[in-house]
Amino acid sequence: MAITKINYIGTPKGGGAAHLKNAITYILNPDKTEGDVWVGGNAGDTPGEVYQIMMDTKKEWDKEGGRQGYHFVISFPPGEATAEQAYAVIRDFCGKYLGENYDYVFAIHTDQAHMHGHIIFNSVNRMSGYKYRYEKRDWEKFIQPITDRICERYGLPPLIYEKKGRRKGKSYAEHYAEKEGRPTETKIIKADIDYFIKRAASWDDFVEQMQMCGYEIRQKKYVTYKAPGYGNGRRDYRLGPGYTKEDIIKRIANKEKELAGEPPLSSRLSRTYQAGLENYLVAPLSSYQKKKLGIFYRAGHYLEEKNPYAMRQADVRKNAIHIDRLYEECRYMLKTGIKNPGDLQKRADEIKKEEAALRNRKNALTSVCDKGLLEKYQQLKKEMERLPEWDSRSVSLQKELSRLEQEMPEGFFSEYNREKQSLEERLRAVRREKRMVNRMMKEEMEKQKRLTKTEEVEQKPVR
Repeated sequence: MAITKINYIGTPKGGGAAHLKNAITYILNPDKTEGDVWVGGNAGDTPGEVYQIMMDTKKEWDKEGGRQGYHFVISFPPGEATAEQAYAVIRDFCGKYLGENYDYVFAIHTDQAHMHGHIIFNSVNRMSGYKYRYEKRDWEKFIQPITDRICERYGLPPLIYEKKGRRKGKSYAEHYAEKEGRPTETKIIKADIDYFIKRAASWDDFVEQMQMCGYEIRQKKYVTYKAPGYGNGRRDYRLGPGYTKEDIIKRIANKEKELAGEPPLSSRLSRTYQAGLENYLVAPLSSYQKKKLGIFYRAGHYLEEKNPYAMRQADVRKNAIHIDRLYEECRYMLKTGIKNPGDLQKRADEIKKEEAALRNRKNALTSVCDKGLLEKYQQLKKEMERLPEWDSRSVSLQKELSRLEQEMPEGFFSEYNREKQSLEERLRAVRREKRMVNRMMKEEMEKQKRLTKTEEVEQKPVR
């Protein structure tokens, strides 16, 4: 009996659609699809093409924020379905449920014993511009009747929707952090649990040692671990096998058999970080640069330890999970020669002016032409790109495009698109830098507030 999971693809903390891009790239991995044999959809064949078409739809309807897409996973038990059957089921389901309303791509992965398929579709309806919403009981009311008929057509048992409850899955952010070798909250909590299992005499002793080092531990139906400096906690069953209360008690009783765990930060990524900074290290360093680099190196040292609880400060642990962000900030600081908070503020002012100038150039680019004509041309181009070569409508669309091109100066549309793309790329780069500088300034302001508060407490007279 096949199992269906429904997940949404959100927006990263820094904005953009990186999770959507990563998810598309993952399901279209040729190593999993026998060289793209088991791939289909209405939004292209390559990860780049699919991603661009989905983003074009979002831009067309001005819906680039919020949820980026949805990811359905359909898994068949070993031997229940062939690759051909799985492909047919998912192809027919997409055609019936999504049709031409949503950009979608699907793939059958044949690299494991159980055949399973992935569907990713855009969150924005390309016909109406409305966002897709999955409501409670949508499976029973709308999806299951379709899948039941399709499965029956191919001689397969009906699909079962895996309802939410004890979720064991990972977020896209966590999934891709692990793939890149970066630390995650889950990996850090597990490393700390592994460390204290070897040093605890009992469950109560284990809990006490974790709490002494800043952990909040709630013991109800499940055990929840909240690491110092982090936001939400993690329930034990979400940490994987070996981390429930019962498992930990057993591991404490047999701790002499415990093996050394893997450090939360991969050695490959650690070497990359070190090499990336060494290229820009030029003496003498300012006190601001030394402090920033010190935070990065302490977090890196903590993560590289086989028993990583060598440092107990909450800040070290909090910084460790954002080691990639710290690396980028340190690299940026050294590369641009920022030596103090004043330099940071000066660069923020320069970025603000650059962004305004680029925005004005982009607006001016649109104002010099017939906006209605331009929008019509762009819409026709998108329709042409989506039509298969054999579709007879492509001839009439091409004639209309040629007619519009004759109404404007020669080469206008191609030159307009080149200039617009160049400006948008530069704007994206400036805004990425702006986010980083604003984040660094915010961290500096928070640090100054903490120092001021500490000084006020120290100066307060004792009664």
